[in-house]
Amino acid sequence: MKATKIFVNGEVFTSDSDGSIAEAIAIKDTHIIHVGSTTEVMNMADEQTKTFDLEGCSLLPGFIDAHAHLELYGTNQLGVNCKTTESIEELQAKLRDAAEQTPEGEWVRGWGYNQNHLSEKRHLTKYDLDNVSKSHPIIVVRTCGHISCVNSKALELAEITNETPDPPGGTFHKENGELSGLLLEAAHMNTFQIADYSEEEVMQGLEIASVDFLKHGITSVHDAGGYGTKHIRYLQKAVKENKIKQSVYALYGSLYESTAMVEAGIQSGIVTGLGNHRFKIGPAKVFIDGSSSGPTCKMREAYTSNPADSGVLYMDQQALTDSLGAAHRLGWQITAHAMGDEAVEMLLHTIEEALTSHPRDDHRHRLEHSGFTPDDLLQKIKATRSIPIPNPAFLYEFGDGYLNDYGDRVRNMFPLRSFVDHQVPFALGSDSPITSVNPFLGMYAAVTRKSKSGEPVGMEQSISIEEAIRAYTRAGAHASFEEDQKGSLETGKLADLVVLDRPILSRNTEELLDAGVVMTVLNGEIAYHKQKEDVH
Repeated sequence: MKATKIFVNGEVFTSDSDGSIAEAIAIKDTHIIHVGSTTEVMNMADEQTKTFDLEGCSLLPGFIDAHAHLELYGTNQLGVNCKTTESIEELQAKLRDAAEQTPEGEWVRGWGYNQNHLSEKRHLTKYDLDNVSKSHPIIVVRTCGHISCVNSKALELAEITNETPDPPGGTFHKENGELSGLLLEAAHMNTFQIADYSEEEVMQGLEIASVDFLKHGITSVHDAGGYGTKHIRYLQKAVKENKIKQSVYALYGSLYESTAMVEAGIQSGIVTGLGNHRFKIGPAKVFIDGSSSGPTCKMREAYTSNPADSGVLYMDQQALTDSLGAAHRLGWQITAHAMGDEAVEMLLHTIEEALTSHPRDDHRHRLEHSGFTPDDLLQKIKATRSIPIPNPAFLYEFGDGYLNDYGDRVRNMFPLRSFVDHQVPFALGSDSPITSVNPFLGMYAAVTRKSKSGEPVGMEQSISIEEAIRAYTRAGAHASFEEDQKGSLETGKLADLVVLDRPILSRNTEELLDAGVVMTVLNGEIAYHKQKEDVH
């Protein structure tokens, strides 16, 4: 059998069960036909074969981002990027420029601000945004995606007044009895429905997201949800129209009224696994608690930074068990957003109850984030054979705040070393756009446990670069029941692979922050190629 493409003279990390490293790989059409030495692979070439000399650089399986939000990432690119703003005045100037180019009465949307990085060290208020425009509704979403601030025009459109009751799991923040414009958790999620993007804009955003993800070597995405059932339709349509090039494993959940979304899935008769290798329905997902950087995630003990607060719950234990338990009984894989240790404990209790009442082999139930996982919860994860989906890139971006908000508890945050040592399978996700989609940032944080300022954040939980790569490849395929098709470079599997600009295994771990992708191959076709002369 002759190959259509071969890659030779490299550091080919196969991510197989033995962690094998080869020199070369051969592809015929959409699948891998051999992995081995350069000599072996060269013998599979003829005059029609395209040959790529890796020149000692690494070739890896295509990255599988096990938790990302394609729609949110894409539509963010249509709004105002406030992620790097250093003051409210600078943020206002960006929004004002956008408002001047937006017809009166239409939404101005910003995203990514972090009050901890602003010189004023405070959240935005409606007065700050009214100063930008009173004729445009304005919403600016915090970097965590769980909090936003709106102006007076937006409050008017949403019909939110000082007398409007807080929704379950959320707060309309007030100062001296007056709405400040700050929306926390469910208050934000519900209000965003009014500021949501049109289908045309969403499809445009999904296409942008797919291109950017390919540039970072991501060939498969476990999409962690958007707003309502329409999000699933958008994803499926974008895949069908080839706007999304990656294969998508769609978590069946919503960022608002998540139990209603799960109920809709149950009533529809669909179940996890429906679809094909391009688009497949994943687990039923609900929201239990808030964000780690807010901080609003639900902790068993109060925040170190605020002894009067321990976070937000979207639902109680019974509602959680009823919702996901019903999905489990019908054959769904189940999961939930569970960041704080109390939320993780609640999800594990639900999984235990579900498996006790309706035992099921190879369920692969998941814990999205599994943010704070001390030893007692780790043992329950192992006992229930559940799969955590941690996001170590958070440690880099938000680590300094974590040290302030949680103190010594950071040693139990995304405890990857403990997962490895206790043989608990886990897959890594970026949770983009909350953090960068770049897998190397996630791997850097997993290996070094350093914040952006260089502070250690639970150093005892660091893992090796090889372990981090497997968590971004092989483990992601396992978490979606697709390990027979992808996740490692082995004969017979899909030719999803990524070529790097350096030999990543033999370099200093600090270089991970600078590592880049030269080529992304998807189903045997080159989906992204950065020309060599452009690589630095």
